[in-house]
Amino acid sequence: MSTLSRRQFVATGAAAAAATWLPGRTAGAEDEKKQASMAKYGGFRVGLQSNVLSAFSPELEPMLGHIAGLGLHWVEFAHWHYEVTDDAERIAEVQALLARHHVQVEAYFLGEIEADAQRLRQTFEFARKNGVSVLVGQPTEEAFPLLDTLVKEFEIKVAIHNYGPGHRFDRITDLLVAAAPWDWRIGYCLDTGHAMRSGEPPVDAVRRLGSRLYGIHLREQAAVQRDPQPPETIIGEGPLDLQAFCRALREVGFSGPLSLEVYYNRKAPMEPLRRCLANLAAAARATA
Repeated sequence: MSTLSRRQFVATGAAAAAATWLPGRTAGAEDEKKQASMAKYGGFRVGLQSNVLSAFSPELEPMLGHIAGLGLHWVEFAHWHYEVTDDAERIAEVQALLARHHVQVEAYFLGEIEADAQRLRQTFEFARKNGVSVLVGQPTEEAFPLLDTLVKEFEIKVAIHNYGPGHRFDRITDLLVAAAPWDWRIGYCLDTGHAMRSGEPPVDAVRRLGSRLYGIHLREQAAVQRDPQPPETIIGEGPLDLQAFCRALREVGFSGPLSLEVYYNRKAPMEPLRRCLANLAAAARATA
């Protein structure tokens, strides 16, 4: 008879715990928490992009605790916080941590998406095992044919992320042109701060991206302009009309993850995040 290592033993228990947390298999108490959060934010699934807490709380479990402490139950992992892996023990461990804090990973940020068929298949397998519904990043031109095949096979969306001045996906038109030839599951993740840095109002961007808008990185700049580049401000305390933004999301039928990505104070982010969330909650409920 084989003997389990301590890590294998922990992972086996973790897998059992995680099994009730993956999408479609959430326990009642966790479901209630998520429903209450959605009610607070007018029906939107509001979470956090994990990179927001990278300087404040770089370790995975404390970071998840801070997310839960904000009353949020969704996270978009940056790839440097949770690397793509086919290690079943690692996946089980992370799922157990997520379950412990009543947090679900729905989106996953890849950064640059290269045309590597083997790596991309591993990434989609990883996403399926973790319950990820949207992969976010910046595909190279050569990657699109591979992604077109994989989104159909796995029923997992890919969202092209706008990056602001100086990047390949600067303006909203760049996203529209890139996705147009491909399957409808290849769409967009709108970073509102980068849109403002590109001189494009986020409300207009939402309407232009329409039904293929699969994710939001919500932040706010002090102005909508390219030159000079505007600094970041608290969401709801700058030129972004949050109520109009929420109404636009409803108009296009947005149902994806709405992730705050606020870098207003990276070393002490919690109070700025609470202010952002309070402003978003008020605007979202006013338009529900």
